[in-house]
Amino acid sequence: MSQRFFCLCFSGLLASVCAQEVSKAAQLQVAPWLLAVDAKRIEASIRSLAGFSTRHVLSRTDSDTEGTGAARAWLRQQFDAIAVSSGGRLTVSLQSANVPCVRPLLPKEIPIVNVIATLRGTTDPERSYVVSGHYDSRNGSPEDFVQAAPGADDDASGTAVMLEVCRVLARETFSATVIFVAYDGEEQGLLGSQAHASALAAANAQVDGMITCDIVGNTLGVDGKIYDGYVRCFSYAPTGNDSSGRSLARAVTYAAQRHVPDFAVRLIFRGDRYGRGGDHRSFFDQGYPSVRLSEPREDLSRQHADIVRRDGKPYGDLPEFVDCKYAAKVARVVAATIGELASAPRQPLAVKAEGARDHYDTLLTFELPKDVATCEYVWRETTAADWQGVIPMADAKIFDAADGRRTALLTGICLDDVVVGIRSVGKNGARSRVATPPEPERILHRPKTLENGK
Repeated sequence: MSQRFFCLCFSGLLASVCAQEVSKAAQLQVAPWLLAVDAKRIEASIRSLAGFSTRHVLSRTDSDTEGTGAARAWLRQQFDAIAVSSGGRLTVSLQSANVPCVRPLLPKEIPIVNVIATLRGTTDPERSYVVSGHYDSRNGSPEDFVQAAPGADDDASGTAVMLEVCRVLARETFSATVIFVAYDGEEQGLLGSQAHASALAAANAQVDGMITCDIVGNTLGVDGKIYDGYVRCFSYAPTGNDSSGRSLARAVTYAAQRHVPDFAVRLIFRGDRYGRGGDHRSFFDQGYPSVRLSEPREDLSRQHADIVRRDGKPYGDLPEFVDCKYAAKVARVVAATIGELASAPRQPLAVKAEGARDHYDTLLTFELPKDVATCEYVWRETTAADWQGVIPMADAKIFDAADGRRTALLTGICLDDVVVGIRSVGKNGARSRVATPPEPERILHRPKTLENGK
């Protein structure tokens, strides 16, 4: 075993033990939220949404029992009821907009209505996190706004998970603001989320993370196997594997490992399912960290499908085919992630990383947010998807600079082989997203011009 590898493994082991001790306070806080998640309540929400026949963005708005108008009225009622339990800290609003649509056979501009509930933060309300599902649905024809399109899995399941997380977290107080949204018009080109993300960007909103739950209820694969042990987490990255979206994705895996150990999050380093898209794309386009959670194996015959009869029974995207216990596990992961991030301080500024000249160590220069006294350093090999080791601040030698920045000496971490990062640790044990230093510009070595052909 090489000395460097031994140092890396020892650092990771030591960090794991120390992290467990530091995290106890936050674990005690998170546990009640997870226990409060109710699979039966999620099922009731899915059945209510599927009961509106269709929630197509252009379906009727003049009925109390059918169409998108009835669905959004029901959603507002749910948020209003949750607001009462929040002691008035949760406020509910509708965002209406006319959004361009490029789908053929549909109007060039479509009216959308997003249903939004905002839980304002206490000490850092300008920083926000968004949790969403889309409440619109469609059947086999994108322009059919009359025939049935119950959309139980796509995406009553994600909307129900978002509602459940709102119910659980609205009773708590967080440093940052949490925004819960039911988006309209996703099936016609992410119309609702585009309107919302654009409005947030225009207002210079500080969105530190967006999680959309889309198709999170089916566990029966087309191969007849049950897949209920994990959820997929998709994230975009312009280049490499260390975008802000990937940082958020790793925050999701961290929260799941720490608070929901019996359920896994599988990182998928692709923006979305192959050739497909979701509402998190609208936030990525505005430069915000965003991820999508989806079930392990989709059954496409029950998405965007007309209701038909098989063996004398209705078949399609119906509530009968949704595993609500699985959806509840997804809700626990989302609640743990958002609760942790919204309780944590802001992430540090990772200024730069350098390899030590005389040793196989790393120097990480950083700046902690105001009023943050503690951080921890993380590392992973360049080929690893997730962080592999953690070094508590107390275990690193710190050098203070005149400009207020600090440099940490990470012993045994060879920068050539790994990626390093840093995250804030709050007094309550909650961790921020990880910040990674920028990669230095590549140095291109060009041969000198040959003289006289030599």
